[in-house]
Amino acid sequence: MNLIFIIFFMFYFCLPNSCLTSANSSVDRLALLAIKSQITNDPQGVLNSWNSTISVCQWLGVTCDATPSQRVIGLRLESYGLVGTISPSVGNLSFLQNLSLSDNTFQGHIPPQIGHLLSLRLLNLERNSFEGEVPANISECSKLEKLSLGGNRLTGSIPRELGRLSNLNYLLLQENRFTGDLLNTVVTNMTSLSYLSAAVNSFEGSIPDNIGSVLTNLVYISLVQNEISGTIPSSFYNLSSLFVVDLDLNRLEGTLPFDIGFRLPQLTHFKISGNFFHGTLPLSLSNLTQLQVLALYSNNFTGKFMFSARDMPDLRFLDISLNYLGMGEPDDLSFVQTLVNCSQLSVLECGSNRFGGSLPRFLGNLSTEITTIDFQQNKITGTIPTELFNLINLQRLELLDNELTGHLPLEIENLSKLEHFSCSNNHLIGDIPYSLGNLSRLAELYMDNNSFEGAIPSSLGECTYLLYLTLSENNLSGPVSSHLFHASMLLELHLDQNHLQGVFPVEIGLLRNLVVLDITRNAFSGKVPSSLASCVGLLELQMGENFFTGSIPQSFKSLTSIKHLNLSHNRLSGQIPDFLSNFSLLGLDVSFNNLEGEVPRRGVFTNISAVTTLGNKKLCGGIPEIHLPKCSTNTTLARGSKRRGRLSVAVTLIIAVASLVVGVSIISAIYFLMCIRNKKNKLSQGSLLNLKEPFSKVSYNMLLKATDRFSEANLIGAGGFGSVYKGVLDPENNMVVAIKVISLEQKGARKSFMAECEALKNIRHRNLLKIVTACSSTDFQGNDFKALIYEFMPNGNLRQWIHIEQHTKPLSLLQRLKIAIDVACALDYLHNSCDVPIIHCDLKPSNILLDSDMVAHVGDFGLATFHSDARTYNSNSVAVKGTIGYAAPEYGLGSVVSKEGDMYSYGIVLIEMMSTIYPTNRMFEGDLDLHKYAKSALSDQLTEIIDPKLFDDNVVASSGSQYVALARYDCYVKCVWSVIDIGVKCSVESPQDRMRIEDTIRGLKITQEMFLKELSVVEAMHF
Repeated sequence: MNLIFIIFFMFYFCLPNSCLTSANSSVDRLALLAIKSQITNDPQGVLNSWNSTISVCQWLGVTCDATPSQRVIGLRLESYGLVGTISPSVGNLSFLQNLSLSDNTFQGHIPPQIGHLLSLRLLNLERNSFEGEVPANISECSKLEKLSLGGNRLTGSIPRELGRLSNLNYLLLQENRFTGDLLNTVVTNMTSLSYLSAAVNSFEGSIPDNIGSVLTNLVYISLVQNEISGTIPSSFYNLSSLFVVDLDLNRLEGTLPFDIGFRLPQLTHFKISGNFFHGTLPLSLSNLTQLQVLALYSNNFTGKFMFSARDMPDLRFLDISLNYLGMGEPDDLSFVQTLVNCSQLSVLECGSNRFGGSLPRFLGNLSTEITTIDFQQNKITGTIPTELFNLINLQRLELLDNELTGHLPLEIENLSKLEHFSCSNNHLIGDIPYSLGNLSRLAELYMDNNSFEGAIPSSLGECTYLLYLTLSENNLSGPVSSHLFHASMLLELHLDQNHLQGVFPVEIGLLRNLVVLDITRNAFSGKVPSSLASCVGLLELQMGENFFTGSIPQSFKSLTSIKHLNLSHNRLSGQIPDFLSNFSLLGLDVSFNNLEGEVPRRGVFTNISAVTTLGNKKLCGGIPEIHLPKCSTNTTLARGSKRRGRLSVAVTLIIAVASLVVGVSIISAIYFLMCIRNKKNKLSQGSLLNLKEPFSKVSYNMLLKATDRFSEANLIGAGGFGSVYKGVLDPENNMVVAIKVISLEQKGARKSFMAECEALKNIRHRNLLKIVTACSSTDFQGNDFKALIYEFMPNGNLRQWIHIEQHTKPLSLLQRLKIAIDVACALDYLHNSCDVPIIHCDLKPSNILLDSDMVAHVGDFGLATFHSDARTYNSNSVAVKGTIGYAAPEYGLGSVVSKEGDMYSYGIVLIEMMSTIYPTNRMFEGDLDLHKYAKSALSDQLTEIIDPKLFDDNVVASSGSQYVALARYDCYVKCVWSVIDIGVKCSVESPQDRMRIEDTIRGLKITQEMFLKELSVVEAMHF
């Protein structure tokens, strides 16, 4: 017994403390080495110190406590570019209080072993590449005061368990992919919370009603760019310590309380832009004496802007654009005078409102720190005050779309830092100031649609950073100085619709970066500059309606990127260059010139909707659809090679006389036959339509041969009134057509055939399916045979692209937008541009065909009705007009067909294009239909209705930082929201309330323009 006691005594009292210290530090050492082992790249060598030669406490980034045991309490490895994953061994650092690994490239999941760190007070994993969900057992770190997970790729909902972190002051979750109801399930339990940042995620739900009584310590809240909806509860305004409120880009609605400025007196940032707030703005906003940023843009605020910034010395950002503020009254802009005391003001955005009156002279008394002034799209009258140009640090000045008059002051030259200036769409007069050439930083200059006159100042050539120059639709005259093209960075130059004249300078070739050149409707003469060939990046060249002479330059063969070329209404001669066949042109217009010879039959020249050659009397050949005479053998030889000699005068005379005799004979015969045809008025023999086509007389036998005896291999579709086959009608020229064989046994088939023939007989539009000819004959058994022959659409119909998975690459958002605009333009033509308006009556995705360039063409006019005949249909016949799901609801009640009925169908098609939901989906029962479902989604859960293929990672987040990817995602969502909104407005139940086709086209084009503009801004971001 004594021996045991002695051994115990020696072990307990005599073991050196160094042994215990060594054991404890070994645990920490092993954990740190395990962490190091999973770091695959250490570009700065920061972990070189993590070795056995020195104490753990001397390792870079490691902090130990002051006790003899020297336990690791801090691990900070921020901004070292480290790559790898976090080892689960981090959970063995049981004394750790601070774990900060921000601004690196750590990947993989956040290890749940972090929940073992019961002493942890700060966890900072910001700006890495972590993915997956947040571990629920982080809630075991009960002492945690700051949790920073922003700027990663984390997904899922925030675990409810995190609500137990009663000591948490900072919760930073921004720029991830989180979902769920964060505020109601987690945050309201964090009673110590002071800072909440959850921006740029997909959080949903509403702001809790009790937020003001629970989060009493809250001073900062940022929920920008989420799906938060509903109103801001009254208790929110009890959080009197709040100094930052950023709720931009959500789905919040309602009004602001009249006393907001008294209840939240500490506010420095108040941002609620991009929501659905309405009503007037409270006068009490003027009580926010510490305000620095006020952002209210893109809401529905109305009325007088009763705001005073006299007691806001720190205000630096004011954006109230894209609302309905102002009454169109002279004193609407009186609030600007109160901004004079804001010595730090840098941004003033008031565009797209209803402000009236004139620009006040005291604008010139604003802070010289101001860089942006925007008054575009208002009702501002009067002249531009010269005092405005005292603001010498202005970089952006937007005055477009107002009713400004007078001259542009010469004092604009004072704005030496100006980069963007727009005064388009006003009533400005006089010369363009020569002093604009002194604005050396100018990058964008838009002065179109005014009444400027005189010459274009050559001094603009001194603006060497100029990218966009638009002077269209003015009264400018005289020649264009070659010095203008010293601004060699130009991307777009628009000089169209002026009175400019003279030879266009060859120095245009200096603009090697030029993408768009438009000089249409001027009086330029001489030859088309061959030097344009140096602008190899040209996408669009518009030179129509001038007096250019000579031939199309052979040097243009280097313009391989060009998409749109317009040389129409000039005096050009010679042949159409064959090299144009090799270009991927979307539009080519050489009409009304003096061109001659054979039209090429390849490339763009096979697409009648893309090429216009009218008004060139000496052109011949080409594809049959362009209705040109056949070329003589000599003409064909002339295109292939130079002729070696000339015909004698005698031979020429003989040919001319013979041609005249033959021509007269043919004309007489045709006239005679037409007279007989009109008298008999029969449609059963020969061709149905006199379309002046080479195949206007098509027989059953020809179609049998073209389709390989109507083989199933050539069957490309079937409908209620017939089947459609692919056929080669002219093998020599590979003329591929679509042949619709009418099933005459079907009731109404003959009537449908006649309706389609009559509707398509005289219409020509690039977005309507072209009918080549029709066949009304008999088959081998003597039975009636009727068929329609159309141009062939190689990309099938829209329904296939939306719903069938055979396409490996889905339609992009831009493609869908373009198709939507194409179809709208077709409807506009039918409704408003035909001699007698035509109602389609059966618009749906399967009747929208896509050519090789994905241009949409509306087809199937079997149910079409002339507007003048609409009232002759009785209710029984009208009730079957259209297809279930797409037909207007009033048709089922016996209403006559109408343009508004087509608009309903179009609206449903728009929604289906963006959602890929059939209007006949089984989910629609009772009163619910696709229109109501989409309308509800617009104000609630839009992402649930959007086709997920539109947001494929490869499309939306293909490059850039996480923030850029999310900003790009937001651009897509806003664009889709706008398209579906238009679809909903087109398909409302009441016909008279449906959107007009003209407004629809305008809305879609604005949506397209805004999407491209915002997307370009996002792609230019660098983070």
